[in-house]
Amino acid sequence: MHNAYLRCPEPMLLARPETAMATQLVRRDALKLATAAISLVPSASVLAADVTTTKPTQSLRASWTATDGFSDASFIQFDEGAYAAMRDDEKRTPLFERAIQQRLAAAPPNTLTVLDLGTGPFALLALVAARAGAKKVYTIEANKEAANRAREALEKAKVTNVEVIEGFSTAISLPEKVDLLVAEIAGSIASEEGAYATICDAQARFLKRPNDSASYIPTRIETLAAPCSYAIHYALGPPAFDWTKLKEPVRLNCRDESMQLLASPQLLESIAFADPQLPSAGLLPAQPPLTWTVDGERVASNARVFYEELKREGVTGAEAIALSDGVSRSFSGLAMWARLRIEL
Repeated sequence: MHNAYLRCPEPMLLARPETAMATQLVRRDALKLATAAISLVPSASVLAADVTTTKPTQSLRASWTATDGFSDASFIQFDEGAYAAMRDDEKRTPLFERAIQQRLAAAPPNTLTVLDLGTGPFALLALVAARAGAKKVYTIEANKEAANRAREALEKAKVTNVEVIEGFSTAISLPEKVDLLVAEIAGSIASEEGAYATICDAQARFLKRPNDSASYIPTRIETLAAPCSYAIHYALGPPAFDWTKLKEPVRLNCRDESMQLLASPQLLESIAFADPQLPSAGLLPAQPPLTWTVDGERVASNARVFYEELKREGVTGAEAIALSDGVSRSFSGLAMWARLRIEL
């Protein structure tokens, strides 16, 4: 058995450090928000000028605090494009399919029950489980439109052993406990969609073997973080655009070359679905601040990437050199993205 890692397609990016922007990690049950706050050490918004060596040019720290003021409606909006992107992802979807098929193939046919938590409008993973020999598949979907679309997809597929239940999983009871939980509920960061509360509740009420990692696909979701430079952020700085007016972080495609990391990523949070000590409400246990060291070699490499991007946009010569150099030396904020671990 080995681990396959999937990266979230939409990393989050905090705004400029001087604006004290923050991103929100949802704790649905307690209506809490955890805030990732960045401070520069020493305080500065531009990296040091010497980027020709590998010596450190800047240290960055991140820590956690908490605030109130969350509504469930903020993360159950229907975004068909996002659902379609996940369905058509050539890395994520086949790995999920393979893991589900392997898990069900290890048991006698028509014996295992499955819960697909957050099934979406295509009921994609529920259909995989049903076709792979599950006895019964329950699906839970909080968004009304997505739930209706899931029923239509199942009817079109002529699958009869899948049931769609609409609502939040923490407010729903199943007629029986299940053998396998499939839950693609990671947002741009692992806990954005209420994973702590959702999985802890599922452990207590839905799983036959809640502390067995074989009961879950994926087995763990993680958030990685690293300081970064973002070319568009740099270009749209004040007075052209006031980033302090943004109410949430910028979300980027993970293939967007206009954002480059300034240091190696570090693990910010890790949610193991079978963990018996998984916190269910309120604040997470305190953790020491993370520190990143930005080195000149990486900054210089970023400058070359930005320069090539500018050339593709028709900017050349001295202007392209100056812009790429300026962007590569800038600190836009902390990039964060989710990683899912699937055991195959």
